[in-house]
Amino acid sequence: MNIGLIKLDKLSGIEKFYKKLFKIIRTQNNTYYLPDINEKIISKLIQKLKQDNIEYIFSEKGIDIEYNRLDGKYLLKCALPEVIKYCYNALDRNEELEEIYILAEKYTKENIRIIESLLDKVKVVNIVTNHLRQFQELEKRLERKEIYITVSSNKRKALKRAELIINLDCNNFSGFNVNKNSIIVNCNKEFKLNKDFEGICIENIDIEISKIMRIFSENENMDKKELFEAELLKQKDLDESRYILEKSKMIITRLIGKRGKINETEFEKIKNNNEKFLYSD
Repeated sequence: MNIGLIKLDKLSGIEKFYKKLFKIIRTQNNTYYLPDINEKIISKLIQKLKQDNIEYIFSEKGIDIEYNRLDGKYLLKCALPEVIKYCYNALDRNEELEEIYILAEKYTKENIRIIESLLDKVKVVNIVTNHLRQFQELEKRLERKEIYITVSSNKRKALKRAELIINLDCNNFSGFNVNKNSIIVNCNKEFKLNKDFEGICIENIDIEISKIMRIFSENENMDKKELFEAELLKQKDLDESRYILEKSKMIITRLIGKRGKINETEFEKIKNNNEKFLYSD
């Protein structure tokens, strides 16, 4: 993935005047140095980003550009073990004794690695998919290692009693009978919730990184979360991203939904409603 970093160039008076006059944008290793942030230079920058096939950008504070920004979804995917632990802590339960449900439409290397990374974090992993045959192959492969998952395509029953659902790439719950008081960790920016949903939908996270990282010291005037996500995206695969995340000693400071911070009372509501629903009959 091509990610562009946008910075203001540190120039002397004459050099700055010259580059600003001729709208010269200096580039180095996908970093774009601007002589100024006036409208004409920004317009030229956007053209250059498109020519260079830059998919996403992140920038120094104060530089506002209408271009694809990092949205936190890859960070959310990488931090799924920590998110699950956070949720079950909020419910006063041990995640190692619980089961989760993973919605996965695409049989991709990334989705498989995400699933595999969660197998030792919870008691049971349930995969819900329309591509049953492909994920059943994964089920058989894991079974040979004495690792057991369940795979289902039953929209009527699969999520009826699900308490924690991880949505990797499903766009909506059309046709699904979903526990309306569940917790959804949504990794897909295209996803639309059912109108009758009353639970928690986690869209993003805020983080704190206790270990001082080189990328932070080199880019002091930038958003640390964006910097960190970009660093994860630079890695070759999810395993390498997880290595960086764990090495950074990252912790989640709060979960974010569509309306902002998700607070403790929302988890308390989920806990009470599900105790009545999931453990009845």
